[in-house]
Amino acid sequence: MERFTEKDYQSIYDFMLPLWKETYGGILPAKQIEFLVNKYFSAEGLAHYRALGYEYFKLGQDGVLVVCERETDVYIDKLYLLPSSRGKGIPEKVFAELAKRGKNLTLNVNQGNERAVHCYRKNGFEVIETVDILLDNGMVNKDFVMRKRV
Repeated sequence: MERFTEKDYQSIYDFMLPLWKETYGGILPAKQIEFLVNKYFSAEGLAHYRALGYEYFKLGQDGVLVVCERETDVYIDKLYLLPSSRGKGIPEKVFAELAKRGKNLTLNVNQGNERAVHCYRKNGFEVIETVDILLDNGMVNKDFVMRKRV
């Protein structure tokens, strides 16, 4: 895990858009994917979340991790890997590194993202809640909130 540089922030949108299309293409409408990538990875979105204390990390050339440390937990906001980097144990290493902060790990995951849900369960996360997150124009994210006790 390596913290983002200013150059990384400038190129994250172009890295994430095709990755989100690949990840969510069969789960979410294209309009919702583009809305969410703009929300999180546009210059304005990045400035907003960075100001809130979100930390951005490169996982080598393999992916991106975004976390926010809270009083009681470390919230894993984003963990995305290139298709060629999946199945190589990267999430296990990320979770072990984050566990060193001494707080439980929590995250939201789209209920339809079966690959990610399986990965999180395999790594000790449990579903603690099911939530519907209302977005603009009637769009909804249907998520599981998952937690791993440290």
